[in-house]
Amino acid sequence: MWLVRAVGLTAVALIIGACSILPTARVRPAAGGDAGKPSTVRKSPTVLESRVQDLKEVNYFPAADGWTYMWSYFDPMAIDRDFARIHALGANTVRIFIQPSVFGFPTVLPVMANRLSKVIGLAAKHSLRVHLTLFGLWSSFSDIDGSKQWVSSLLSRYRGDQRIAVVELRNEIDPQNSAAVAWVTKMLPYLSTVIPGTLRTVSTATVPPKVFALFTHELKNSPPDFWDYHYYGPAGHAYSRLSWIKALAAPRPLFVGETGYSTDGRPAGQAAQNQAQAAYYRAIFTAAADLGLPTPAPWTLNDFYPRAIPPGRLADDPSQYGYGLFQLNGTPKPAAAVVSRAFSGK
Repeated sequence: MWLVRAVGLTAVALIIGACSILPTARVRPAAGGDAGKPSTVRKSPTVLESRVQDLKEVNYFPAADGWTYMWSYFDPMAIDRDFARIHALGANTVRIFIQPSVFGFPTVLPVMANRLSKVIGLAAKHSLRVHLTLFGLWSSFSDIDGSKQWVSSLLSRYRGDQRIAVVELRNEIDPQNSAAVAWVTKMLPYLSTVIPGTLRTVSTATVPPKVFALFTHELKNSPPDFWDYHYYGPAGHAYSRLSWIKALAAPRPLFVGETGYSTDGRPAGQAAQNQAQAAYYRAIFTAAADLGLPTPAPWTLNDFYPRAIPPGRLADDPSQYGYGLFQLNGTPKPAAAVVSRAFSGK
């Protein structure tokens, strides 16, 4: 789906609002050009930019075992099969999630440490590196000492391990949660002492530019190596939204660590929804490529079986079961081919 990429008045209003709360927000339109268009001036990428640009990543849970169930109902054979499928798509990185509630806190349980080691080994078997997302389903932000102990217990053994591409402190931090932000400012630098040289990040949800600008300001003294932004907004808004987020992220690289479209829980027929999902990915990948961003990371590899998501808000949302690139019977949806072409640079 080819889109007209024009920045509308809404986007302009958002960024003006961001700058009004953040005088130092780094929004740099091309000199003498349209403020809604990124500069066409190209420069040689830095080593950091090249490392982020190289990420070709898929978000992952097993189809039968989402979230904490991946670890409590550990199935290495299913994970092995899925990692082969991720490699066949052309990806080089897989994102997995680790929850203190199931791994043990503040000291990691030996059985869970062994399961993580097994997953990292299976990824390497299929030429995949791992993006580790820590502190899943956890919000005890006042416990700095326990947080540091847990990170050390979990990651010390992987110091210098090239199989780890990225360590993400936590998924989708709320920039307007002062306790969470204070915790991030202490924990991001600590990651560097435990696993130096590994890319560090922390992600945000599809927040508006004004809120993302607040986040970059809050972390100005302890920024991540790159910013990880999740986008599930309308396909037609992707170019304008991501152009502003990229400007606010500068000079740090920006990576769209999650994007996707569910084929479940919608009124249209399955075939139509499958085509809509493929069109959505084409639009998002085109916007990212035009902005010089890495290929966004699809959410997620597989559809989920009933009861594969632990009880809670997500489990009660029918759309959560249909974001996969593959149906439950293993058949690829049309979006899988779109993702594969994007990973190959086509």
